[in-house]
Amino acid sequence: MVATDVEIEVTKRDLAYWRDLVFSRVVPALFFSFFLARQLLFVWGGVHLLSTPGDYLFLVQQCLALAYFTMLVVLYSVRLPKRGTDHRLGVVFIAFTGTFSAILAGFLPGGGRREWLVLPADIIATVGLAYSVWGLAYLRRSFSIIPEARRLVTGGPYALSRHPVYLGEVVTAVGINLATAGWLGALAIAYFIACELMRIRWEEGVLSRAFPGDYPDYASRVPRYVPNPLRSRT
Repeated sequence: MVATDVEIEVTKRDLAYWRDLVFSRVVPALFFSFFLARQLLFVWGGVHLLSTPGDYLFLVQQCLALAYFTMLVVLYSVRLPKRGTDHRLGVVFIAFTGTFSAILAGFLPGGGRREWLVLPADIIATVGLAYSVWGLAYLRRSFSIIPEARRLVTGGPYALSRHPVYLGEVVTAVGINLATAGWLGALAIAYFIACELMRIRWEEGVLSRAFPGDYPDYASRVPRYVPNPLRSRT
């Protein structure tokens, strides 16, 4: 009887392990590998079209996007075990549809190229991507799309605001679509921002439950959304 119970427990553990491996690591890594390959083509093409300062700025932007998607592929493959999560159906739906609405915005009809906004848009997108990459560099193996807790990260950009990756992604999405999006694209970006705000609230709930002794103190010291240079960090 004891041997049977052990065998059942091992089987359950094996099933959970393989389910986590496939759906939490392999599938997301393969999905973002598509965007990684796409960015490689953009960077390669951009290198051969350099002629103006704007071209160099755009190449920097594409290199940052390449670094961003490379990190997503790697981080999904080596993520730490989660210590807390919120897998309610509505939360999962908002997390995924919100994420992909930012990608979809650039493909929606009704937009047009506004030349006077191209340079400001590229600058905004480049700054946002740089901030996102910096955030991921500190978040490392704790990254997830669904609100989950793996470890409490408080250094680097996380000492400036509690959600630097989300902040960088919002700035990037606005910059990428600023010069070209029509009203459908603008609605997609608005939906993306709304979803990011909801994800922040849900994620903070997960972190508060996973780290009840540390997260409330961290949250009391560090702004939620945007860094405040006037706020004391003592």
